[in-house]
Amino acid sequence: MTGRIAVALATLGVIAAVVTASTGFSHPTVADLGKDFNEKIAEPGKVNFIKFYAPWCGHCKKLAPAWGELADAFAKDDKVVIGHVDCTVHKDACADVRGYPTLKVYSSGEEQGVYRGARDVAALSEFVNQKKAELLEETKA
Repeated sequence: MTGRIAVALATLGVIAAVVTASTGFSHPTVADLGKDFNEKIAEPGKVNFIKFYAPWCGHCKKLAPAWGELADAFAKDDKVVIGHVDCTVHKDACADVRGYPTLKVYSSGEEQGVYRGARDVAALSEFVNQKKAELLEETKA
């Protein structure tokens, strides 16, 4: 009997690992901004476009591939950070988030807007470029 329980627990562990890996939230060019959130978004001269998500959220899972592509597109731009925050882990950073996914822009530590447009890479890229021009031009003025 003990052997069966051990096998069942091991099987559940493998299933949990596969499900976690298949959600697609980890991406090499998406910055994980959950830890030290306030310090990370306060860096001057940067536009931070952040996805606030929960791993169980279906819409978040659907957005993950496009978010990764967006991060790839801006990976060489030192003025733009494409990041995410897991709100199930970093509740303090998600205090104002009411639904998932929520996409917000921060610059110099201040929230600069919430994105409510289409969730494809082209529309997201256009939004980031507009915010970059707007926010970083204001900094120069």
